[in-house]
Amino acid sequence: MSTRLLYTRLLKEFRPYAWIAAVTLLAVGLAAATDVLLIRQLQNVVDALAPAHTLGMAPAKPPATGMLAAVQDALGHLLPSDATKAALWTIPAVIFGLALMRMVSSFAGEYGAAWLSSRVQANLREVMFARIMRLPNGYFDQSSTGTTLSRVAFDAAQVAQAVLNVITVAVRDSVAAIGYLATLFLIDWQLAVFCLGLLPLVAAIVTFAGRRMRKLSKSAQAAMGDLSNVLDESISGQRVVKIFGGQKYEQTRFDQVVKLNRQLAVKHAATSALNSGIIMLLIGITLSSVIYFALLRAQAGALSPGAFVAFMSSLMAMQSPIKNLTKINEPMQRGLAAAESVFGLIDMESEADRGTKTIARAEGRLSVQDVSFHYRGAGGAPLDPDARPALDHVSLDIAAGETVALVGSSGSGKTTLAGLLPRFYDVSGGSIQLDGIDLRDYTMASLRQQIALVSQDVVLFNDTLAANIAYGDPAPSMERIEAAARAAHAHEFIVRQPEGYHSPVGENGLRLSGGQRQRLAIARALYKNAPILILDEATSALDTESERLVQQALEVLMKGRTTVVIAHRLSTIENADRIVVLDRGRIAEAGSHAALLAQNGIYARLYQTQKSVQAAS
Repeated sequence: MSTRLLYTRLLKEFRPYAWIAAVTLLAVGLAAATDVLLIRQLQNVVDALAPAHTLGMAPAKPPATGMLAAVQDALGHLLPSDATKAALWTIPAVIFGLALMRMVSSFAGEYGAAWLSSRVQANLREVMFARIMRLPNGYFDQSSTGTTLSRVAFDAAQVAQAVLNVITVAVRDSVAAIGYLATLFLIDWQLAVFCLGLLPLVAAIVTFAGRRMRKLSKSAQAAMGDLSNVLDESISGQRVVKIFGGQKYEQTRFDQVVKLNRQLAVKHAATSALNSGIIMLLIGITLSSVIYFALLRAQAGALSPGAFVAFMSSLMAMQSPIKNLTKINEPMQRGLAAAESVFGLIDMESEADRGTKTIARAEGRLSVQDVSFHYRGAGGAPLDPDARPALDHVSLDIAAGETVALVGSSGSGKTTLAGLLPRFYDVSGGSIQLDGIDLRDYTMASLRQQIALVSQDVVLFNDTLAANIAYGDPAPSMERIEAAARAAHAHEFIVRQPEGYHSPVGENGLRLSGGQRQRLAIARALYKNAPILILDEATSALDTESERLVQQALEVLMKGRTTVVIAHRLSTIENADRIVVLDRGRIAEAGSHAALLAQNGIYARLYQTQKSVQAAS
């Protein structure tokens, strides 16, 4: 995306607050203008304090004689002229008024800028989060959590700076620079013209430095994402790091990304410093030359003392806004690089939700018809075009209320098939129907309302136990929450918590045991009361006692529901209505537990292997 398009799009984010932005920029410009006018008063102050005959302020009078002459000789230098008397009141009054205006305009400008920046930053983060919640699973399969976190937390802040801070600096320092330049021309236009000779060279230096800083800023954004990713993985996996002695490895990874961030920061700072340094050198050369010629003109009488002081003060004060304007490219390029990242995320295509049909409660009939599936990236292209499909022409009918178990070795396609039911992915070929209607014809919200999920990796949110059970319900019922918890055999451990159902579970339920977390997930599924249930190895990581309690809760949960079970422990699915064996993306066997054992095929070998392992242990 070009710089112009990026900045145009950024400005649109401020459009709802246009009047606030206008008042803010007006206040910023007014604050800069008062600085110019305050320095302009130096000429009046110096000229008012200079001897009257030097400035020609007092008219010539005939010489006094006698006693009056003696008094005038003694106190003449203390008695102000009429013009000086007026200056005693007008100049302080003007300076006080300007100072008061400076205070009010400065506060209004800074407060307005902070409000606008935080508002737009919050808006961008809200839009980014809303997009993240609707991105297809392909995005999360390829993008790390750390990179996404960096986009929302770091890049969004840089974007707000790219627009507001840059425009604020541009307005403030442009007004100041133009005001000081106008002062120079009003005092002595010849010297002022001499000062403008270096502007084309300054513009060329700024352009060159801007291109390099834009490139460095893009690299810095990527490096910051890598830093967040390493931090996220190391902290969330700290137990694995410790138990496998990975501290040195993680430290090396972290040191490498820190080193890269440091190097990019130094390069960025060096480019900025060199840019400003060269410009300030040019200004210094100009300043020394101007001082020389100004002194010559002052000695020749072309400049009064006040005019000389005001000219030199304005020229020296003009260095600061010019320096700021030359540095404006640095945050602008950094912000534009962040804008590409932010808008790149916002512009990503959401999950395809073109269905129009809704359903209050499904019967639960599922029909998988000649389904094939390839894993694809966020852009829709296959991750590996030469790889075999994860599912290869699979057909399967599941009756309402039937329990079907999917078994097979790792990579056989059982998890993929279960993931197609709630449309975490869309089929590459064929179709899946619910109650005789293609899943893609339903709205996404209506379809997923019919499905509950209990997986091995239970996800709990840092909220209360009750909130986790009733997750997704805008108006939760405590009666339903407690009933679901009792049915899931979770009520007993919940009431033992310090605050009962209102006790916080901690980050991802770390305060609970594996069995407790699993029963809480079952209670959540019971509370939802969906007609279709997906169990993804819900008991594979539990001890015997926890598994017994969880299995009892699952039996309650599965009653009257169409259930698809992904099983690792084959002993837990012996009572399933039907067992489907997947092998390399195809259905290899299907039937009851007894029938499959009698076939002495893949299922029988898997079952006997597990029995042997259990007996040996």
